[in-house]
Amino acid sequence: QQSGTVSPNDYKFIFNNSSVGMAIASLGGAFVDCNSIFCQLSEYTKEEVCSMTIFNITSRQDLQHAFDLISQMITPTLENSNNGVGGSGSLGSNKGDDGSSIVLRGAMKKRSDLGLSISLIKGDQGIAKCFCVTLVRILSIESTRPDTVQIEMELPQVWSTKQQKKVGFGGSPAYTSG
Repeated sequence: QQSGTVSPNDYKFIFNNSSVGMAIASLGGAFVDCNSIFCQLSEYTKEEVCSMTIFNITSRQDLQHAFDLISQMITPTLENSNNGVGGSGSLGSNKGDDGSSIVLRGAMKKRSDLGLSISLIKGDQGIAKCFCVTLVRILSIESTRPDTVQIEMELPQVWSTKQQKKVGFGGSPAYTSG
């Protein structure tokens, strides 16, 4: 293998060792896999996650919207047929994006600040394959415009053994939509 290339086996290693909570869900929304950070942040075991759907961990107030947006994501359209992942996260309308990524408020056991960033993953022919679900911290949602959401990636709090300091994100958002 040439230096600088990633083999198919490396992708599973990267997924499992990522510092971001990630899960894979079928087009029907059922979780098929998740990494340990996803479990740590959501406080669900891998077995629990894999017995649920995206909708089980979506806030009740976003459920109907989640059904509508996910249906739009998997419905092919002429302007929504590019390959790979794209778009910007949005709780409401898909203004200015290709509709392949949304952000929803989460319904975790004890974490009301966590949301789901859901991206549609497409194959080589532009055909929808699955969803990548990433846990994000929702910093704010404008009550007058629920499609305007400020989020940041949620990293586990890790203590450095040398200085005993927390390592992770600061207070500024890593991602803003709207």
